[in-house]
Amino acid sequence: MDVIDVRGQQCPDPLKKVASILAGASAGAQFKIVTDDYVCYVMLRRLMAINDVKILQAEETGPYVLVVEK
Repeated sequence: MDVIDVRGQQCPDPLKKVASILAGASAGAQFKIVTDDYVCYVMLRRLMAINDVKILQAEETGPYVLVVEK
């Protein structure tokens, strides 16, 4: 599982980075996404929903973590 660490970055940069990585990933690929910005965390959750990416795990106490599967 690859880790996408976007701590210290503010949206929209993390969204662009994660979207780009997901676009190039094959079906079934799993990623752990880490951010320290709550607004970014919420936006990343929306990005997953829009792109039909499964959220396998979510940690809502900082740092915020999403484990996802394309």
